[in-house]
Amino acid sequence: MISIIFSRTILVFSLYLFFCFSALADTTFIGTVKTVQGKVTIQENTIEFDAKLNDKIYEGYVIETEKNGNIGLVFIDGTQLSIGPSSQVIINRYLFSPKEKSYAFDVMLNNGSAIYTSGKLGALSPESIKVQTPEATIGVRGTKFLVEVD
Repeated sequence: MISIIFSRTILVFSLYLFFCFSALADTTFIGTVKTVQGKVTIQENTIEFDAKLNDKIYEGYVIETEKNGNIGLVFIDGTQLSIGPSSQVIINRYLFSPKEKSYAFDVMLNNGSAIYTSGKLGALSPESIKVQTPEATIGVRGTKFLVEVD
């Protein structure tokens, strides 16, 4: 009797771990924090934490810098995004899958400033890059630009 209960408990726990790790495996990072100065926070859903060097970046992150803060991100294709003081950026969508020829870079700059420098994504699919602001959407055709939102 005890061995049956123990076996069922092990089975249930094993299935639980399998599904938990399967869900985590589906979430792949899209970039890395390469520089951070001052106060910079990252929010994912209801969780907020201070940005640190080499943190992994994921879709859906909301990145906020205070008046003394800035952060530099490098995405997996080499695209760089430098976010200046008093800024808020939402990473809506990022996809770099050359084998499937699927690409997307969609960020929202609600306020503040950012410098964009294209990587491989800009060379392979410039039409898939969007930088949005509350007033306009920027379609990227060059390799580097600065955008400011008041």
